[in-house]
Amino acid sequence: MTAYNREWLDALLLKNAAQQWHDKGLLSKTKLLAIQTQHPSHFYSPNLFARIGLAIFCLILLLATMGLFALIVTPDTAISASLFSIFWGILLIVALDFWAVQTARHFGSGIDDMILYTGLSMLIGGLWYLLLPNTAGPLAYCCIAWPFLVAGCIRYLDHILAVAAFCCSLLIILLIVKDIPSLALYLLPFAGMVFSGGVYWLTRRGQQRYNLRYWHKLLALLELLAGITFYASGNYWVVQQAGAAWFALEQVPLAWFFWAFTFGVPVCYVVAGLYTRDRILLDTGLGCIAAAVFTFRY
Repeated sequence: MTAYNREWLDALLLKNAAQQWHDKGLLSKTKLLAIQTQHPSHFYSPNLFARIGLAIFCLILLLATMGLFALIVTPDTAISASLFSIFWGILLIVALDFWAVQTARHFGSGIDDMILYTGLSMLIGGLWYLLLPNTAGPLAYCCIAWPFLVAGCIRYLDHILAVAAFCCSLLIILLIVKDIPSLALYLLPFAGMVFSGGVYWLTRRGQQRYNLRYWHKLLALLELLAGITFYASGNYWVVQQAGAAWFALEQVPLAWFFWAFTFGVPVCYVVAGLYTRDRILLDTGLGCIAAAVFTFRY
């Protein structure tokens, strides 16, 4: 499923675990060096500043190359521009898979990141222009983008695409429920809660499975997002603003429930986080307490 060498990924996981043990005083320096020597990973993964610089350089190079190619072929119609975009999207994804990952062994180097984002943007944008009419709503755009975002985050272990896929999935659910006659107003908050609760349960289960070890960080990120969106779905201020924007409502129905939800859920998060020693749940609860204060104030 992943494009990267699994043996090298396992070596990275092992060395990261060994480094954590060493930092806690559970592993000597000699044994740490022995583990790092015996389990090499040959990825090219520079530091953060080099990664940012390489990403900017790669983006400039890609834009210059595509711009020069556009001057040569001159796509002057909507269909030709769409096909031009799709062509470059496919070309960049192929280059990412067979050159950047397999040959050059890039892993979070900035170059592979930018090729991935640019390729998916070109591919999704081209399909939007080619398949959707001008009257298409946001639901149609989300449905086209969703499979590419999900596939990209799974295959290339990308955190930004994981966040985008989560937001796109939630938006699809809300847009579908929003169009249900007469019941949309009451179902929208609970649709967000059910979706977030389902994602939270699945990510917790997924982090317990060894065969999904390469995606554990992505699942932890989705767990955090699910906790946030679950609370946001029932937060009084969020429900009030959504009702005013989408349904022109002045008063929130079941106001007592959403006020209780606004202050009750953060407390439950904190208590559950302390009881289970779950850092993600505890941090989410503390953030939600601040959001509850903000809600009461404004």
